[in-house]
Amino acid sequence: MAETTSIHKKETMRSVIFDGQPYEVNVRSIPKASIVKETDAVVRVTTAAICGSDLHNYHGVFGSNKVPYSLGHEAMGIVERVGSAVEIVNVGDRVLIPDCPDTGLLDVEPEIIPPISVYGQGEDFGVLGGCQSEFVRVPVADKSLIILGEEHENIEDKDFLVLTDIFPTAWVGVTWSGFEAGDTVAIFGAGPVGLLAAYSALLRGASRVYVVDHVEERLEAAASIGAIPINFTKGEPSAQILAREPDGVQRTVDCVGEECLNSKLKHEQAFVVTQAIKCTSVGGGVGVIGVHFALPTSNGVKRGNTISPTMDFPMTVFWEKNLTLRGGTVDSKLFVEPLLELVKNGRAKPGFVFSSTIDIEQAPAAYRRFDDKLETKVMIKFPRPGKENGHVAAETPENGETENGVNLHGGQWRGKTKRRSTSSQAAHKRVKH
Repeated sequence: MAETTSIHKKETMRSVIFDGQPYEVNVRSIPKASIVKETDAVVRVTTAAICGSDLHNYHGVFGSNKVPYSLGHEAMGIVERVGSAVEIVNVGDRVLIPDCPDTGLLDVEPEIIPPISVYGQGEDFGVLGGCQSEFVRVPVADKSLIILGEEHENIEDKDFLVLTDIFPTAWVGVTWSGFEAGDTVAIFGAGPVGLLAAYSALLRGASRVYVVDHVEERLEAAASIGAIPINFTKGEPSAQILAREPDGVQRTVDCVGEECLNSKLKHEQAFVVTQAIKCTSVGGGVGVIGVHFALPTSNGVKRGNTISPTMDFPMTVFWEKNLTLRGGTVDSKLFVEPLLELVKNGRAKPGFVFSSTIDIEQAPAAYRRFDDKLETKVMIKFPRPGKENGHVAAETPENGETENGVNLHGGQWRGKTKRRSTSSQAAHKRVKH
């Protein structure tokens, strides 16, 4: 009888779960990810991250109606199992898991508003599970996963991990603004996406880059990469930029989205877009990669009524300046390959945005700190096989700082964002789609 029970005992995994209660997440054991279709793979996650867009779920303004569901859409790991129809991806491959997997479908009649399939958003956005979990099922694995060859082993996870979402998103936001080398640029928001948008513009030859925020540590991070910080609580940000650039900047990028704050730190949904248009020069462009996606109030989106599907727009100024505007969701896997080259060759070290490394059991506290702007970005390290029910020893910051001098369950907190140099060797890469 005992043997039968053991055989039928279901395997579980630890996962960060959203139950629908705003400002609260939990870590629980749920059924382990498994092969569902023959084109699937299961990846054992080694490293995941908390994204700024996860905070929209945390705040109760975005996500599926049905709860609970697992959170997270940024992860990398090792392939543990593959379906019988998987031909390119192999067990043991080290892989990136881009936030939007391939659907495996051919859009012969594209919809006016296409459905969005993304990890960590619950049933209404594809039955995919979340990446802040020990294991992730990846559909259409051959087209969804990015394979990293052994030659990449000397590059730190933090520089790879941002390739699953925020580095491609930031890069594309700059592109959507119409950017050309030599342009002046204003980035609204100095969270991880905003910092990487500024970093992208500088890598691509921007003459000057302004970064708008109010969190001093984040503005210091922007200054450390060569951007000009603008604190929007010290005056209208467009006016501060125009005082330095009388004709305006050629390109602006909204990296904040619908939950943006005005100069008095009050929610004003149109503030960033309005300020961006005001400081963009004639013939310039605006890229919008901050989330603007209003949902009705529901069991899973209990504060949906705080976000409006419409907002005021300075149409006259926009039209008179002959501006362009483009925004939307970025499919990160379509832009990984050139950015991977930059990381591989040591030209880009985008992992500087991480301020802390934790284990999964610390996720609730990490969400609170991230929401309170005490973290720039948080990385989650998972135990290696054989370390079951134990906490992973997270990377130790060079200065050995912890929160109030206390090591939290083996994770490492750093109160301020400090950039640490990483070594990246130029080695031949292997990328498969």
